[in-house]
Amino acid sequence: MADLDRRLVTATHESAPPSPATEAASALATTAPSLNVNFLLHHSRGALLRGMPSGAHRLLSAGCAGNWYFDWIEETYGRVPEHLGIEYYMPKPEGLPDNVTWITNTASDMSAVENASCDLVFSGQNLEHLWPEEVSGFLLEAARVLRPGGHLVVDSPNRLLTAPLNWSHPEHTIELTLDEVTALMRLAGFEITASYGVWLCRDPRTGEVLPFDPNQPTPGWSVTERLIIARDRPEESFIWWIEGVRRDRTPNAAATHAMMAELFAKHWPERVQRLVVPAGRRLQQSLQGEWVEAAAGEGGIVIYGPYMPLRAGRHRVTWQLQPADGTHSPMSAVCDVMVDGIAEPIARHEVQAGESHVSLEFNLTDTTFGLQFRCASTGGAGFSVLRKVELEEHIA
Repeated sequence: MADLDRRLVTATHESAPPSPATEAASALATTAPSLNVNFLLHHSRGALLRGMPSGAHRLLSAGCAGNWYFDWIEETYGRVPEHLGIEYYMPKPEGLPDNVTWITNTASDMSAVENASCDLVFSGQNLEHLWPEEVSGFLLEAARVLRPGGHLVVDSPNRLLTAPLNWSHPEHTIELTLDEVTALMRLAGFEITASYGVWLCRDPRTGEVLPFDPNQPTPGWSVTERLIIARDRPEESFIWWIEGVRRDRTPNAAATHAMMAELFAKHWPERVQRLVVPAGRRLQQSLQGEWVEAAAGEGGIVIYGPYMPLRAGRHRVTWQLQPADGTHSPMSAVCDVMVDGIAEPIARHEVQAGESHVSLEFNLTDTTFGLQFRCASTGGAGFSVLRKVELEEHIA
C-alpha cells in the first residue's frame, strides 16, 4: 500500500517557504499536486473494504484480476481462511496465496461453489462488465452460495454521473444506479443494510455535475471535501457501494431477470451514444441533435468513441453527414470502426459526393471490447457529422 500511496500523487510542486506572518496565505497559494484519479478511487474503495461485515471465514470474490487483488483484500479487509476467486477473462496467475481457490467461470455461474457455503460475497467494480442476464444471474447465484445472514457487497460506477459526464470504459456494458441495484438485490433475496458513495460528482446544493478529473478546476470544492461528503451521498457520487444481508426467503428469479433485461433495453441506447468531440471542434444545435463541424482544410478526427463492448455477431453502424454548403458537394470524410488495441480499422468507408448516410457492417467472432465508431476529415472540403450513430446488432 505504501507504493500505491506514493503513486497517488503523480507530480508535486514546492512553494516558497512561508514566513511566519504569511503562513496561511502561503498555504493557500501552494500549487496543488497533480492527482491520479484511479488511485484516488482505489484508495477510497480500500477504505470501505476495511469496514465490510467482519468475521468471514469463506469469502467469494466475483472478478479478481490477479495476485494484486488478493493482496489488496488481505491488506484492507484482512486475511480469511478461504478466499474463492471467480474470474472468466483473465488467466489463472501463478503463485496464488495458499488460502485462494481460483475458479474459471463467469460471475453468473458459480456451480463449483456449494449452496449456503459462503459468509461474504464481494463484487468490486464487476457488475458493469456483465451483460444483463449475467447481472441477474450473479445476484441469484450470490443468494444461493451465501448462508442465511451472509453478506453481499457490491460497488460500481453510477449511471446518474457516468452518463452526463459522457464517461466510458471499453469493457462496460451499462452502469446501474443505486436505486436500481437496490431493487434488484431485494428481488434476489437480500435486505439492504448500508450504502455509501465514492467521489462526489454532483453538487448536492445546485445539482451541477462536478468534473471527474480531480485536477480540473472545481470552484467551491476541494478534493478532500468531495471525498468526505460522497460517503453519505451515493446517488451523487461517481461510485456507489451497497451492502446487503441474505435473508431466509426464496429469491424471485423471474422478476430479477425481467427487471435487469428491462433496464438494459432502456439504457443501452444511451451507452452507445457516448461519443467524444475533440477540443476545438465547433458544434451546432438542431432538432436532430448536435452537428460537429469540420471546416474546409481542417483534417483530423471529428467524432470518436464510445469505447464499448459488443457481443459476437454481425452488426451495422450508420453515421449522418452533410456538406458544409448544404448541397451535394464532395465531402472529405472517412468513417470507420476501430477496436482498441488493433492498429487498422475493421471496417472503413470514404464518403462519396451525395452520401448523407454512411453504413458499415462488421462481424465479430467473439465478445469484443473497446469499439469505436469514428468519423474523420482528410482536410479537403468541409462537412458536418451528427453526434449520434445508429447501431443495429445481430443483423441477418
